[in-house]
Amino acid sequence: MKNLPSLKTLILFSTLASSAIAFAHSGAQGVVKQRMDGMSDIATNMKIIGTMMRSETLDEKVLSEAALIIQKHAGEIPELFPDGSTENPSEALPVIWSDWNEFIAIANKLEQDSKKLAEIATNVTDTSEIKAQFQLVAKSCSGCHEKFRLKK
Repeated sequence: MKNLPSLKTLILFSTLASSAIAFAHSGAQGVVKQRMDGMSDIATNMKIIGTMMRSETLDEKVLSEAALIIQKHAGEIPELFPDGSTENPSEALPVIWSDWNEFIAIANKLEQDSKKLAEIATNVTDTSEIKAQFQLVAKSCSGCHEKFRLKK
């Protein structure tokens, strides 16, 4: 694999995105802040991997680290949504708790998809394999957001 020529750009982008997200999450407390921070980490690392996929150049270390962060946070999702935790500035919709089984099924799929992404990323040899798995993770994220997250 080629080293990513714009690694500094990815790091700068990640830092700027984290700063903007931190501002958007001001006022969040407790489990709401915890899950918003975790989801922000997922989003930031999905963007890092997505940028690599579009440029078709991979930095194995950055790719692996990003995938592992996504996997870690994906596994935490169910515990970060205790019943009724919708206090402002949460973007979680109450339908999460009325359709809990569907929510958990999507969260479990994200966890499995991100686990496989991390496994592939640690031994990446083929960009098409990582791209396919990345698309599955992205589909899990968007599937959950479509029904269970407040539209922006």
